Amino acid sequence: MLSRFVGKRLTYANVVATLALFLALSGGVVWAAGKIGTRKLKTNSVTAGKIKANAVTAGKIKANAVTYAKIKDGAVGFAKLAIGANLVGTASSSAVAANSVTPTSVPLSGTTSFTSQSGTLNLLSVEAKGENLARAGEQECSVAVIPFVNGSKWGAANGALTLHAFAPDAEQPTGQVPVAGFSGPIGLAAPGTSQTVSIKVVGSPNCTASSSVTVAIAVTQAK
Repeated sequence: MLSRFVGKRLTYANVVATLALFLALSGGVVWAAGKIGTRKLKTNSVTAGKIKANAVTAGKIKANAVTYAKIKDGAVGFAKLAIGANLVGTASSSAVAANSVTPTSVPLSGTTSFTSQSGTLNLLSVEAKGENLARAGEQECSVAVIPFVNGSKWGAANGALTLHAFAPDAEQPTGQVPVAGFSGPIGLAAPGTSQTVSIKVVGSPNCTASSSVTVAIAVTQAK
């Protein structure tokens, strides 16, 4: 037996092969893999096929790493947008008396100005609501809510939103039209120009002293 072992040549190749087998059986390969850092990886060596499905989690994605160019057209649906994601600005008012014929500026609290961007369609929505709207006599109580953009009348229907209190009839048994609203484009033809929204109310002496109006506006990005 000893003569057979001595008769074999002890070569470098034999030693390396034996050592490699020993490391593999004893976990040495795992130890070696644990010593491979990022600097040891060749550029572009990790391909998509080598990444395990669902292996890359949100915590592993660098902040601001996913840019517009990396999102496929049509990939993000409305359901994936956070509530208010397309909201440019919103503002609302406290109650304003509805029985004054003098145009009254409505104090809006919130965002009333924004700068339009080229190729972006923004929509202005205005809602007017009558509170305790009622006639002081037999004549109709009619209140006009007029939106302005940069000091000029905005193109609402007939130039204003109108609230009414009138004698009830079969078609209008409540005798009121207490809410009015209108939406339309703003700033589309004026990219880079600041757009400021303001509101005025023109009331009527035919409205009771307790009649009032509140207004809310919102600018949303549609494109």
